[in-house]
Amino acid sequence: MNPYLFGCLILLAFWALTLAIVLLKGNKPNQHEFWWGSLVCSLLGFTEPLFVPAYWTPPSILAFYRWDAESFLFCFAIGGISAVAPEWRLWRRSFQTLDAALWRLVRAVLKPFRRLTGTDSPPLDEVHLTAEELKRENALLIAIFLGSFGFTAHTGLNVIYNAALASVAMGVYIAWRRPRLRWQVWSGALLFLLVYTAVLQVVGRIYPTFYTDHWNLKDLSGIWLLDAPIEEYIFAATLGAFWSPLYEAWRDEREAPTLAAVQPADTLQMAGIHGRRVAANDIEHKYR
Repeated sequence: MNPYLFGCLILLAFWALTLAIVLLKGNKPNQHEFWWGSLVCSLLGFTEPLFVPAYWTPPSILAFYRWDAESFLFCFAIGGISAVAPEWRLWRRSFQTLDAALWRLVRAVLKPFRRLTGTDSPPLDEVHLTAEELKRENALLIAIFLGSFGFTAHTGLNVIYNAALASVAMGVYIAWRRPRLRWQVWSGALLFLLVYTAVLQVVGRIYPTFYTDHWNLKDLSGIWLLDAPIEEYIFAATLGAFWSPLYEAWRDEREAPTLAAVQPADTLQMAGIHGRRVAANDIEHKYR
């Protein structure tokens, strides 16, 4: 068995464990998010030619041109894990509490810039987006990703850094545009980094020359962390920050106590950023 397939199988074991927990919880929205995250992320396997051979040249049991079967398995597994693992109740409450505490510390610094950036208006989370507004927000998400990736591609950096910077841009944009998802950005980064670190360590112990044989080390930083190129850890953290909140941002789905009935005047104020009146029953939705 080649080491890349072996690493994918470890990730699939984490994926299967995540699936078992999701099924045991019996939470249908969480199940939808899990499968959405896995299936959509698997499409990123088509981007593998961007990384071969600029970043690495992976071994494969089935390869065509610069594509390989393992990359689709890899993306499928990491998509489901990073989409729902940060949302499990115990972790979610801990991360949300810590996020609220950290936000109080920086709020005083950000206050002078609120009017300049428009954040003194009600955020998007306070109203349920119409289908047209959601399409516009999703178009902005795609534009941010493609724009940041295209911009960094002209810097002469290795493609792995371009992908990391584009993922960071996406995470920052989601955190700014959807404040209720801010905690998912950095909790997704941390939790997937922990999972991926475990995979890197196991693969590195069983296949000691894997990283030196298949990575384009001369074009990377040369910094190693826990016996693996630091770029692998950067990839894990930035991908988790990007992918964890993406489903809720893309679908405008919310989980948490539903908002009680709101008086029309309050409803109008909450909808001010859209310049439209929202009926009270239009904002009876779930918040995270």
